[in-house]
Amino acid sequence: MRIHVLAAATLLAASFSLRAATDDPFVVHEWGTFTTVQGADGEQIWWQPATVDLPDFVYRSDTSGHWTQAKPGVHPKDLSALVRMETPVIYFYSQRARVADVRVLFHDGVLTEWYPQGTNAESRLIGGGGGESQKWQFRIEWNDVNILPRDTREMTVGNLIRSKASGAGDHYYIARETDANFLRVTTPLARKGAEYERDLFYRGLGYFQAPLAVGADTDRKRVWLNAREAEQIDTAFLLTVRQGMMRYQKLDGAVSRAASSVDPEVNPFGALRDVREQAMRDMAAALVKYGLYEKEAQAMVNTWQDQWFSEEGTRVLYLLPRAWTDRTLSLQISPQPDAVVRVMVGRAELIVPAVEREIRKQILTYRSGDTKAKSQAVAAVRELRLGRFLGAAISNSTRGEQDEAILKSAWELASASAREDERSARN
Repeated sequence: MRIHVLAAATLLAASFSLRAATDDPFVVHEWGTFTTVQGADGEQIWWQPATVDLPDFVYRSDTSGHWTQAKPGVHPKDLSALVRMETPVIYFYSQRARVADVRVLFHDGVLTEWYPQGTNAESRLIGGGGGESQKWQFRIEWNDVNILPRDTREMTVGNLIRSKASGAGDHYYIARETDANFLRVTTPLARKGAEYERDLFYRGLGYFQAPLAVGADTDRKRVWLNAREAEQIDTAFLLTVRQGMMRYQKLDGAVSRAASSVDPEVNPFGALRDVREQAMRDMAAALVKYGLYEKEAQAMVNTWQDQWFSEEGTRVLYLLPRAWTDRTLSLQISPQPDAVVRVMVGRAELIVPAVEREIRKQILTYRSGDTKAKSQAVAAVRELRLGRFLGAAISNSTRGEQDEAILKSAWELASASAREDERSARN
């Protein structure tokens, strides 16, 4: 009998201990995007992903004093990269106040923007021997992050939270629309003492191959996909936006190292607004399935709806394997959370064969030297509506070109088209 009583007491004590440990779990969630541009052959293209969509209070690597071993005065907008890591945000959930140290290591990449200010942020070259054996690694740390109590509301911290009136940046503020705890971060390097936010935000540039290669078959007009890593990709979406219309399909079945192909025309074009709504619902559902809370998933989809589901062109959006994310972007938090969820989306922007041919044609037209012909070439290129991917498309179309006159004409055409786009936007 005594043995049974002791066993029951032990079980009861263990039950109370477990309840105490789980009544207030410490949970961390993160989402972000890795964007690449790929030609019809599936090769990634170097491009310059200029930042124009962030508020002025965000810290930048060229102004923060943290750009170790890089060229003085370099600005992120002047840097070419293979990958644009866009807007990872880290959320914290806890009923009570906590203090945590957070460290992010971006392997073979650099960070270009972040907020709040970090305790330490630096880039460095690692690996010996120089050349390709050396790789960039960027480290940022936020020490003594104060996770405010669960019942803290935005009205409590008042104007200490940077409002939308503080600057432009539609790709920044929507991420706040969650139930995550508010944070207070104080570092000697901050502009104005304590900084408050709903999340830790950062961006960067990568110099590595994305885990998914996407290309197009010129003859059969099919899009093919091929996983470059050991992990298969289980969820992907193929969509095309053209002149206010959109077609979209969710790709069923895992994508592995064995290339698979899909017919982009299996679904017809529909009105952009209607098809976009369905695509956004499906993407949000996939993000929740991978572990995000509903408000987080909706915040991510809403943040990027004007690019994922509105920019002209053809692209594949896919959910990145967690193992790949952890290898590429190490996240360390102390004390260790009870749960960490990291959901990243890959975006492969595809320069389809028809666009490649048209770009090449217009480069040769522009090279003719005739003023009228040049104007026609600029108009034709602008009609493609490549936006921020125009430079990548030009690079792709002139890859391997040895004729200096053609190369010169290509970039003059790109500059003239960009100037006309800017002039049109101002008017």
